[in-house]
Amino acid sequence: MGELVLIALGILLALYVDNWNEERLEKKREQFYLSELHAEFEGSRVKLENLIAANRETYQKAGEIANVMALGGKGLDEIEFSGLLFHSFSDEMTYNPNNSVLQEMLNAGRLEYLSDPDLRGHLTTWSSRLEQIRQQEQNLRDQRSEVMELTLSEGGDIRAILESTGILTGEMGLKESPEKRSNLDLLQSRNLENHLLIFILTARLTEKNHYQPLHTEIETILELIDKSLTD
Repeated sequence: MGELVLIALGILLALYVDNWNEERLEKKREQFYLSELHAEFEGSRVKLENLIAANRETYQKAGEIANVMALGGKGLDEIEFSGLLFHSFSDEMTYNPNNSVLQEMLNAGRLEYLSDPDLRGHLTTWSSRLEQIRQQEQNLRDQRSEVMELTLSEGGDIRAILESTGILTGEMGLKESPEKRSNLDLLQSRNLENHLLIFILTARLTEKNHYQPLHTEIETILELIDKSLTD
């Protein structure tokens, strides 16, 4: 009878040790993925903050043009106007977050390694949030393209912009034209003003309704990761 008790105790102890080792391995595995996700989303937050700043500069510069147009196109010289045009429409807004770790976890079904169901829920909806961002950014690109196409159709001169900003002779290494060119007449275009205002509105709404909420979501995810790391 005593031997059976000892055998049973030995089996229970072995099971306990196995369970303890398994729990320890699961915790270690979870901590690894949490650390990797933290680094990934921290990088994504920095990228988004830089993008928000770039987008804001874009619509603020475009807003300076719109303010001048509201006053009849007076108050800007060629160099100032060219600089505003260039900074308003030279960059496309595209958010490219770091997604490799999260994507690998989703593809391999490893999201269950994370013990916090709230964190898993936020990570599960991440892709759909990014899709909404991409759709809005495409809308913003379309508005940007319309303004640029209209600028050219209204008699805009790309060389004048490149010369006034120093890009033609600097980065491009080309010679300036002996003819004095100007885009100041564009400030009188009501058609251009209309499209410019739509672009500004779209850019501002992109920040308010898409970038800022996504930034809040990233901060929430990072807080949940930090909590799981310290538990």
